[in-house]
Order: sequence, then C-alpha cells, then structure tokens
Amino acid sequence: MTEVSSIKRSRIILALDLTHKSNLHSALTTISLLEGCICAIKLNFHLILPLSGSELSEVNRLVHSYGLQSIADIKLNDIPSTNKIAISHLLHMGFDAITVNPFIGEAGLRAVVGQAHGLKGGIIALVYMSHVGARLGFGINFLASNNQVTSLYQKFFQDAMACRVDGVIVGANRLKILKEISLKKDGIPIYSPGLGTQGGNIKKAAISGADYFIIGRSIIDSKDPLKTAKSLQHQIELTTTPNRINNAD
Repeated sequence: MTEVSSIKRSRIILALDLTHKSNLHSALTTISLLEGCICAIKLNFHLILPLSGSELSEVNRLVHSYGLQSIADIKLNDIPSTNKIAISHLLHMGFDAITVNPFIGEAGLRAVVGQAHGLKGGIIALVYMSHVGARLGFGINFLASNNQVTSLYQKFFQDAMACRVDGVIVGANRLKILKEISLKKDGIPIYSPGLGTQGGNIKKAAISGADYFIIGRSIIDSKDPLKTAKSLQHQIELTTTPNRINNAD
C-alpha cells in the first residue's frame, strides 16, 4: 500500500459502497473514473453480495491494471474453519487484503494472519469503528487477566500488534483514540473511515495519526465525484505530519 500510495500520490481508499447501482458496470465505471485520485478500493457487502465470484474477479483485475489495491471489507469474525474458507475464496478472487474483527481472539487472529500471508494477502484488524454505536462495543471496559481495567479496543490493538497484522482501522472521528493508537502502532498503518458524512475531518485525523483515509459517500454521492476526489486528494497532500500528535486539537 505504501508503494502504491507513493506512486499515485494519494492516501485515499475509495469505499465503493454503491447503493442505487450495485452492479458490475457501475463498479467498473466508477473505478476507471477515480483511479488517478486513489490508492485502493474497499468493497463492502454492497457489491460483494450482488456480484458473482467471476464479476468480483473482474473488478479486481481492473483495480490491479491501474496499479491499485483491493480490500474486502467483510469484518471476518467466525470459527477458524469458516475464516479459512472465506479468506481462501476472497484472496483467490483477487482481493489483496481482508478486514477482520478481533473478537475472534488472539489465536484466531494469528491464524488468519498466517493464512493470508501464506497466500500473499493482508489482514486489516478493526480496533475502533466510526459509527455512533461503536463505543457500546469497542469502548467497553473489562477486567483483564492482570486485574487491570482495560477497554476492548485496547485489547484488540494489543492482539493486532502481537499478530503483526498489516493495518488497523480506527475511525477518523475518534481523535483521542486515534492519537492513542498512533503513539503505539510501531509501523502498522492506521486506516480511518468516518470522514465527511460521519463527521470526521481530514486535517484533524491526519494530525492525530491516520495514515490512509477511507472515503465513500462524500465522493460517490457528490455531483462531480472526480472533482471531489481530486479536492480531497489535494487536502490530504497538503497535510503535514511532523509533530502531528502535539498539534492535534
């Protein structure tokens, strides 16, 4: 992702969550229109469910022809045998990485990371999502085995670090948590959704530690998606990173 981002001069991951036109033609057209302004696409169930396996492979071939990366955002969270099948199918369809929910535990997370890496794929772990109800799950406190009170997201991050995932997801609208995680990430990139529609601000998120910006509706639902994507790309490019933690609001 670092290499692609450098070549494309973009840290935008397009959340291709098409709602009104969830078909192959719309997906391919949107990617072709915006490929110069992004470094990757993220497919959620908006397209993974309506498209066939061969159609998803076609989407990923187009993505790769533009030198982009492709993420399957399924938030995988199941028993080991099911996780194994899901990862195998998705990576063979051409996805480069898969999002995983650390509720599967450290052993489960380690297994999916090992499998994905063996197939030349990556795993991106959820640490704190951007939606309104995230604090009711990721923000819950519990008594850990060392008798210390900790938050679920802190445990998820610890497991992600221990298993050497390829990235973690922290909402761009969770600035305090974003800053906290960025201070401890040890080279693991932070992917941040929740910009625009969910209230996240690019500059504040960048200053707080976001490395890649997952943006969907702000681009796709705009009157001129290409113009909007270029504007957002420029905003991110202008954002400086030195001393970003100390300068955050």
